[in-house]
Order: sequence, then C-alpha cells, then structure tokens
Amino acid sequence: MAVVAQSADAVKAVPGEMLADESWLAARIADLNAAWRTDSMRVGATLWWCMTASALVEPVVRALARETPLAPPALDRLELTLRPDGTVERARILDVDVDVDVDVDVDVDVDVDVDVDAGRSVHRHTAGSRTPHNRSAGDDTPMARSNDAPDSGASVAATAARPRNTAGHTRACDEVSPEFGEVPGALRATLTTVIERVAAVSGVREPALWAVVTDVVASWAVDARAPSLGQRLAAELGPALPAPRFVDVAGATFVRRASCCLVYEAPGCEKCVSCPKRPPAERESLLRDYARRA
Repeated sequence: MAVVAQSADAVKAVPGEMLADESWLAARIADLNAAWRTDSMRVGATLWWCMTASALVEPVVRALARETPLAPPALDRLELTLRPDGTVERARILDVDVDVDVDVDVDVDVDVDVDVDAGRSVHRHTAGSRTPHNRSAGDDTPMARSNDAPDSGASVAATAARPRNTAGHTRACDEVSPEFGEVPGALRATLTTVIERVAAVSGVREPALWAVVTDVVASWAVDARAPSLGQRLAAELGPALPAPRFVDVAGATFVRRASCCLVYEAPGCEKCVSCPKRPPAERESLLRDYARRA
C-alpha cells in the first residue's frame, strides 16, 4: 500500500489500551481527516489504520527476523507514540516481566499506503503519494503488482468470526505457536480488538482492514529480507488474513498488494506506485522504474 509523508513530529505517548476506546479512535480519525483535508470517514479510517497497523506489526516482524526475544504484543504492553495528526508513529512493546522495553529502531520505510515521516511509509513498498501539504511522499520500497480487481481489498480477505473483547483489552493468546510462541496469538488478539473498533466507528468493513494487515506484514518481511517469514506469521494470525503475495520486478521483491490505502482520494494525493487499482502494465512499469532507481 502507499504511505504519505508527513511531518516527523511525534508529540506524545499513550497506552495501547486506548486503541480499544471507540471514542478515542473516532477523535484520532477526525484529527487525521482535518490534517489531510478530507471529510470522508472511509478514507480517514483507512489511512489511519494503514499507519497504525504498520506500527503494530513492525516491531514484531523485525524481532522475529532477528530472532530477538519479544514479549507478547498485548494491548496492555504497548506504548504508542502519536503525531499531531492523530496517527501512530510507532508502537513499543514493554516487557513488564523483566522491565525491559522491547523496541526496534526504524531505519527504513514501511509499506502501508500512507507515508508517515519524511521518507518513511507505513505501507512501505509504495510510491507516488503526497503529504497533506503536497510534499512528495517517500516511496520506501514499492509494493508489488497485483491483478486483483480495483476494490479496497475487502473482496480478497476471508471473513472470520472472532469474539469481541468487551472489556477493551486483548485476551491472552489461546494457543502457543511452535515457531513463534505466544507472539502470534497476542498480536492476533490486539489486531482483532482494534479492527473491530475501527470498523464500528467508521463503517469500513473488517475484511478490508485485515487485508491491510496482510500487506504490512508482507512489507516488513520484505524489508527484513525474509518474505517467507511474512507468509508464516500471516498464517499464524488466522484465516481473516489473505495470504501475503510477492512479485519480483527488475531483481527486486515487492508486495503484491491485497489492500488499498485510499490515499489518492485525499486532496493533492496520488495513487501509490504499487496501488492495486493501477492497471497491471502501468504498475509493473512503475515498479520496474522504481527498482532501477533504488
């Protein structure tokens, strides 16, 4: 997906449990809509979720790729850093058992159809977006080409019934992964809680939001040079996610997007280089050019 570059100002930290508060979520999406000059709840919520999902997934994929010990990313172990426009800059996983802050420095862009700080994107392999102030968006690594129909990704994701956590907190994971331990279950519970709330306040369908998760998992895995890790982690997160897909163009690996960030519907913004709504031939040509320039 594409990410749109924004100011690098990250203003404050808030506890992860706020992601389960529908009133708080609605206010943060309203902040984004004001900054991006759009009155569409659908566009604002999708952009906001692209950035947030990327922030939630990034430390998990990076730690797994590096085989670094990682506490389960339950909501009550997260600390979020927000930007002035209400978007999530980063998520820190706090290991309360050993009083260690599990954090991973971000030195590259991520692939989530909404560029974040200058030169960073949440949906890393995306290009061609613009910031709310018409600055060129940093294209991190372009996302992959796709032959999917030009929709928001909802048609690609399978719907899965998931119990809602009415207490507003993630549940302990129900099972332990032989490969990743408690991490996938905790991440699944966190994502489920937030997706349900975002869908409730915005009207965006849950399958479309899960498709965003697929793309950010895949994008961070490509960034870590471990696409197969993205596929394995996505499978552990459950049937709500479409399987991650990749494509090689001019010697570079890109994510074949399952979702659209809708950034092009915001004033002054354009489709990502890897946007699934671009004609396949155009998308491949843009990705090829991007790979060569990179």
